[in-house]
Amino acid sequence: MNTNQNARHIYKAEDIDWNGLEAAGISKKQLETSGDMELLLQGKETEIVPLKLRTPVISLTMDATLKLVPDGNGRPVMEINGLRQKETPEI
Repeated sequence: MNTNQNARHIYKAEDIDWNGLEAAGISKKQLETSGDMELLLQGKETEIVPLKLRTPVISLTMDATLKLVPDGNGRPVMEINGLRQKETPEI
């Protein structure tokens, strides 16, 4: 990355809990490959990404956008905005 790109970053990749995100199904490598990492580090929302979130008690598959937001201590946490399916009117 060049210095000009870093100047626009409000977050640092090393401050993100990648182990926690990976455990939930969000891959650092996937975000880098898609180009969404740059948007995240700038505090912007990603394009629509397919997610399969896994925890010990749920498995959730959805399309969503991602955005880094500060937690109460200023550390970046991932905000996931699931897309709502448009409802079709009943006939």
